[in-house]
Amino acid sequence: MLVVTRVVACILVLPLLTVFMDFASLAGGFFSEHFTSHISLQLYMTSAFKTVEWANFIPPTLKTCVFGFIIGTVSGFFGYTTKEGSQGVQRAATNSVVLSSLLIIVVDVILVKVIFFFFPGQAI
Repeated sequence: MLVVTRVVACILVLPLLTVFMDFASLAGGFFSEHFTSHISLQLYMTSAFKTVEWANFIPPTLKTCVFGFIIGTVSGFFGYTTKEGSQGVQRAATNSVVLSSLLIIVVDVILVKVIFFFFPGQAI
């Protein structure tokens, strides 16, 4: 039961983290541009979102739900099958990171193809 709650937490928190980082990158870009060329917030937002649509944000953010599922499932599996004390925890953590990273890369390639199929012409 604990694995289920951890997987659900990863599924919910990763998209929130993505949205937070999107806003943080917009703010960082604005401050950088403002201090360099004294651009106004209105001009920055108009320029930044001139060609952007919601379809540019929704599918990539939803991909992070799948990534959260992968991270939560793999980490939960390795965490609950750990043996041999602290060295086993070290080995499980390393294996978890490596396997999660590989699975995320493979699943990302597949999801990009699926997103391009349903949203043709959208940049990800």
